[in-house]
Amino acid sequence: MIKIALKILTTLFIILSYQIFAQEYDEERYNQVIKQLKLNASKVESQFYTEKKMPYAEGSYIIVVPVLKEKEGNDYYLLQNYVLITDEKGKIKNQFFDPEEITSDAIMLQGFSIDTGFYNLNSTIRAFGVSASYRGSSSPNPYSSSDISMYYPMGKTLKKVLNQYPLVKSGGEWDMACTGEFYDDVSVIILDKAKINGFANLKIKTEHKTTINKEINGECDQKETSKISYKTLKFNKSVYK
Repeated sequence: MIKIALKILTTLFIILSYQIFAQEYDEERYNQVIKQLKLNASKVESQFYTEKKMPYAEGSYIIVVPVLKEKEGNDYYLLQNYVLITDEKGKIKNQFFDPEEITSDAIMLQGFSIDTGFYNLNSTIRAFGVSASYRGSSSPNPYSSSDISMYYPMGKTLKKVLNQYPLVKSGGEWDMACTGEFYDDVSVIILDKAKINGFANLKIKTEHKTTINKEINGECDQKETSKISYKTLKFNKSVYK
């Protein structure tokens, strides 16, 4: 029982490590952004509003503004995001309305995080990521996931070059006591030296873990296997595939 509890805690830790949610934000900057976008505050799902200072652009902030398209109770959302770059006071410098719809229902949206890692796609372009994280509501069938979209500034807008690529996926099925099987797939993005169409290839390194628990002589026995796989995404003049 202790081992299975540790397994669940480990899975949750892996997922939470990818969820750096910005629950606090500058209210003055928020109000300025909403005013410029001409949005009614009731249409902004403020619990998911996220901002992060750009470490490589002085006085600039990346902001995700979730616009509510549909809502039923507290369990169902349909969102679309504005992804912005603003100055310190919230004046919009780059604006992009992402057409991708994000749904939160049985698999619940937990929030967004902004990744300002070293995504230097070539000598002049540095991208950033916006990750969405989700969690299932079933205890016998635990599930969590996180995916990333990638953007870079282009003129007064943003260019989206990666769409909702899965970085973390964990799940399983168990009897709530011991017996069950779990999987954890955790990926990292590595910029390759090789380029296609002037953009660096994205090398995806994924660690796949499988854990099987069985009750043997009154004890919960755990066996874990792990393997690494690689996948390369190439830029096809529009997006990475």
